[in-house]
Amino acid sequence: MSIILNIKDLTTAYYVGTRKEKTLHQNIFAEVQQGELICVLGLNGTGKTTLIRTLLGIQKKGKGEVFYNEKPLKNINIRDLSRLVSVVLTDKIDDSFLKVFDLVATGRFPYGNISGKLSEDDINIITYSMILMKVEHLNDRVFAQLSDGEKQRVLIARAIAQDTSLIMLDEPAAFIDSPGKIGIMELLKGLTIKNKKAILMTTHDIESALRYADEVWILGKNGEFETGKPEIVTNSGLINEYFDNEEVIFNKSKLRFEKR
Repeated sequence: MSIILNIKDLTTAYYVGTRKEKTLHQNIFAEVQQGELICVLGLNGTGKTTLIRTLLGIQKKGKGEVFYNEKPLKNINIRDLSRLVSVVLTDKIDDSFLKVFDLVATGRFPYGNISGKLSEDDINIITYSMILMKVEHLNDRVFAQLSDGEKQRVLIARAIAQDTSLIMLDEPAAFIDSPGKIGIMELLKGLTIKNKKAILMTTHDIESALRYADEVWILGKNGEFETGKPEIVTNSGLINEYFDNEEVIFNKSKLRFEKR
C-alpha cells in the first residue's frame, strides 16, 4: 500500500490571529495509507478539528512537516492539493440559492477547463456520487433548505465527486440519526475497500470508530497522541484511560460505553 499522507514531528497549536495561544500536540508522527479508514478520537477541546485544518494548511502549524505523496505540503499549490485531498469541514456554506446538483458539481472544479463546462465524464461522476450518498432525489433542491443530515450527505457526495485518493472529514455524521450514522460508516468503509480511497475523519462516535476503523488516533487533553489498531487500543485500556468518566465506563468485551 502506498503512503498518501505522512506526518513528521508535527506541532499543532491554537492561534488567535497571528498570536499562538496554546500548543495542543507535539512530536506527531503518523501516516495514512491507501485504502485505510482512520478515525481521530478525542474529547471536546483536544484539537481534532485543529489537526485536520493543520494538515490542510488552513491552520498554521508549529514545527514539523506534512507530506502528500512524498511532496511537502508547503510546496503544493491549492489546485494540485485539491486533486490529492477532498474535504468536508464543519464550516457553513453561505450561498443561499445554490442547488444540490450544482454544489456537488463544485467537486469537479479542480479538473475544469477554461470554459467551465462540465464534461460527460464529470456529470457521470457527479451522478454516481449522489446515488452513492442517496441524495439524487434532492437534485433540484436548494441546499440551504435541506435538513442538517441531508446537507451532510450532499457535502460528502461533493467530496466523492472530487475523486481524490484521500478524503478528510470533520465529524461527517454529526447531524445524522443513529441508523444514518451506521449507513455513513458502512459507505465510507466501502470506499476504502472497493475504491481504495484513504479516509481520515474525526468523530465523537467512539463505538463506531472502533468497529469500522483500520486505525484510530487518540488526542489527549494534555498533549498526548496515541495511535493503534482498534483492538490494540481497546485491549490495552487506552480507550478507558482517555474516555471513562464518573458516569460511564467503556466495556472492552462488548465494545460499548455503559453506566457505572
